[in-house]
Amino acid sequence: MTKTGARVTALDRLLQGAGFPSRPAERGPRLSELAQAQRTAIGGLYRSLGGILDEPELRPGGWDLAYDGIRVELDEEMHFNRYRAVTLGVDPIASAPWAGAYDDYCRAHERRSGTGGRRWSSPSAERMFGAAAPQWTFEGGGAPRWKQRALYDAMKDVAAAAGAIRLSRVSVYDVIDGVRLEDLLRGRAVVPPSVVRTFVESRAFGVNR
Repeated sequence: MTKTGARVTALDRLLQGAGFPSRPAERGPRLSELAQAQRTAIGGLYRSLGGILDEPELRPGGWDLAYDGIRVELDEEMHFNRYRAVTLGVDPIASAPWAGAYDDYCRAHERRSGTGGRRWSSPSAERMFGAAAPQWTFEGGGAPRWKQRALYDAMKDVAAAAGAIRLSRVSVYDVIDGVRLEDLLRGRAVVPPSVVRTFVESRAFGVNR
């Protein structure tokens, strides 16, 4: 399987070829940067996913790709499961242009979220959500790392909805001009960079900064 980093690099090459001006990498959003309403929404999601801390320290990773006016997240297989589906159904995330397609992917591709390495759980995820259940068991603690990833994705979505950033999410399962994005990024098919750019811009959500 192509590594996520290689797929991000391939997407970046396409988008820069289509005229997206890149900018230095940036860290992800922090709760302190959001308004009270957004912080409350994230807190509610954390509890609904089984969070066990009163004041968790939430630190999403940096944006996958940063360009002038837009940030782009490339979501690979690990991002689609029942926990991410929970976050996609709440306001304001439910109004994002990718929400409907992503909900379908969560239902169709959960088995590809994976359990190897730290995909199912990790020490930092267990501090946030408690001990993991056995792999592929969703009673009790379920998959803490899946929950953590879903929550961090939701924080980025909420930051865009709040106007902190303009965000576009695309998935390896998306189909662009009849070709799955995964195949484009693997070099198995070719689509003009301008077509990829148009698709990415159609997924934009939030203000233009």
